[in-house]
Amino acid sequence: MHANPVDNMELPDSFAVLIFAGLQLLIPQNDIFSLEPTIDMTPAALSIGGVGQLQQSNQAYALYALSAELTLLNSCPESYRIAVLMKNVNPVYGVLCEQIDTIKRDQLSIHPVPAAMRRENSPLLALALVGEEVRYISSANALSRLLSH
Repeated sequence: MHANPVDNMELPDSFAVLIFAGLQLLIPQNDIFSLEPTIDMTPAALSIGGVGQLQQSNQAYALYALSAELTLLNSCPESYRIAVLMKNVNPVYGVLCEQIDTIKRDQLSIHPVPAAMRRENSPLLALALVGEEVRYISSANALSRLLSH
């Protein structure tokens, strides 16, 4: 029997579940600085990119909207009403989503990303099964690979 390479990953006790475009993306809770309403979002400065920006703690957070395929959108869908501001990354940024929830590590069965799903610069670190539902695991650092900053 082969060892699961995910067993060697350092996984947190709990994750935030970002829900957008029918996708559930799990991010370690300790990667999240704060949650903010998108009503406070202003147009993005050309220098930072994204679909908007948010001032928080004397920093401008570039805000990005992602598709179900984890590609960058050029505009923010109306249903994306929550800005999830990330920490432990430089430059700082946020991801927009429709809903957010939490889940404990012990509620998940974590598996490696299958070879057919792997691609260069993919933000996917692992897959999580919750019952029969598949969710994706990423992190603030892994998601930053997608961003144009």
